[in-house]
Amino acid sequence: MRGGLRGSRAAARILARRRASAVAGLVAAAALLGVGLAGCSQVEAVAPVGGGHEAEVRYAGIDVLLDAGVEVLVAPVCEANDGAVNCTGESVDGEAITFTSSKADATSVQVTVGETQLYSGSIMDVLDDAARATS
Repeated sequence: MRGGLRGSRAAARILARRRASAVAGLVAAAALLGVGLAGCSQVEAVAPVGGGHEAEVRYAGIDVLLDAGVEVLVAPVCEANDGAVNCTGESVDGEAITFTSSKADATSVQVTVGETQLYSGSIMDVLDDAARATS
């Protein structure tokens, strides 16, 4: 009987070790998955910083709206067409929001809400001012 009891204790210890190993493996796998997902999120968060002319126009336009205190109902969506960029959205007041940058002058943007032009000028000046304000 004693040998049987020892055997069951040994078996219990082996099972406990296996469970612990399995749990440790699951924890490690979850940690790796978490790191992988965090990496994806970080890449997605960084991705908007890069981009072409369309992204620059959109970010500059949004910065102008924020500076002017415009409340946005529908965030502007941009389309690039043969070097020109046009973005359209809507304010809380129901006014059309537009950002435009022509092919002829790709360094400038015009930001309009309704009939009011809020800004017309350099894209980089707006982006640089916004970057300085947050640093």
